[in-house]
Amino acid sequence: MLLPRLATAPLLLAPLALLLPGCTDCGGCGTPDAPPPPPSAPYYDLWELEPNDDGCCPDYLGTTYAGESFVIGGHIRDDFYDPFDGFGLTSGEPHDVEFFLEPVAGSADLDLGVWDPYLGQFVLVWESPYATESGRFTVSGMYEDFQLVVMSYSGDAEYRLSVWIDPPTYLHLAAGEAHPEKTARPKGLAAYGEALGAPASED
Repeated sequence: MLLPRLATAPLLLAPLALLLPGCTDCGGCGTPDAPPPPPSAPYYDLWELEPNDDGCCPDYLGTTYAGESFVIGGHIRDDFYDPFDGFGLTSGEPHDVEFFLEPVAGSADLDLGVWDPYLGQFVLVWESPYATESGRFTVSGMYEDFQLVVMSYSGDAEYRLSVWIDPPTYLHLAAGEAHPEKTARPKGLAAYGEALGAPASED
């Protein structure tokens, strides 16, 4: 006796299924509409946490190994209020770090520096006259601390910093158009180390 009922059940439900789509907009007739998908936006693995404007206190991201990659999002300004965004990393092994930094919302000339907390200074700075920066460098030691520091020479913008950790080539490369400093920068590069007692003069 159960088999005929099961066989006819799909036929009985079909007219009801045709009525359900018309019910999705009414207030109390069933499950509400699913929320719309979020607007398309850049993908980030993590977003910066303020304060991260000094060499003493970057956002610490953990230990890095070849084969890893991640995307950092944040917002930077070209004034005294948010001049630097620092991100601390520790090499789990010798490896290369490749990066691409780009403004996402707003127009800005972004720069990127590599801060050595042992030396208390920037050891590499990419500061071309373009909105984006890209480069590659080697961290040659195991369990070496280093910091990636985003800064804006001009303009306020949301940014995306894409980072790839690759096997080491033992090359220490700076961008072809890197300069020791951009003299019009509101806060000199040495200011990133002020909380550590670094010299106030600019290098």
